Amino acid sequence: MDFTRILSALGGRRIGRMFIPRIFKDLLQQNADTHRKLGEIPVLVALEKQNVTHEEYVAALEKMYGLYAALEPKLETAVNWGQLGVDFNERKRLPLLERDLQKFGIGKDKLNEIPVCTNLPELRTMSEVLGCMAVIEGSTAGAAATAQKLAVSNLKLGPHNGAEFFNNYGDKRNEMRMSFATAVTRQTLNKDEFLSGGKKAFDLFYTWLSN
Repeated sequence: MDFTRILSALGGRRIGRMFIPRIFKDLLQQNADTHRKLGEIPVLVALEKQNVTHEEYVAALEKMYGLYAALEPKLETAVNWGQLGVDFNERKRLPLLERDLQKFGIGKDKLNEIPVCTNLPELRTMSEVLGCMAVIEGSTAGAAATAQKLAVSNLKLGPHNGAEFFNNYGDKRNEMRMSFATAVTRQTLNKDEFLSGGKKAFDLFYTWLSN
């Protein structure tokens, strides 16, 4: 995945008529080193190749599944998303991963065999939860870049034949990122906690995906 694009569209610039808050850019800047190292992880680098193999792609999906199977349910219950103005259901990645894996013959009966992350960070406050979620929402930019490369790879993968996870929001990507940013700005945030939650997310992604 092209992690050099994570949060780039959320970093203190205008998208259409909306100005994205500076705190998102601060989050990326404070995690620049981890951000860079994420782009060097072999399981993700493989997805950038024209000749990415079936085995390499499924391995990447399984690593992502192992992370989101643990993290997403925790985030879903961490705060009252409805009160924050966020529809968590429409932002879920786990169902997309499950459908993609099914396309490659890994049905629900085999999902339990995929190793799942057990070392999740503690997110103690709303601000930390939103900081963590900001990294996930920002990663849609990198996922879109990966989706473009998968579409022209030898596997020719798209949202209907095994790459739904990387296409996630599709044409609504900017709209979804902006709506999340709007919801964040409406909250009374503790900046240090928000940045802490983001760092925990970056560290989690790196630790899990690099092992």
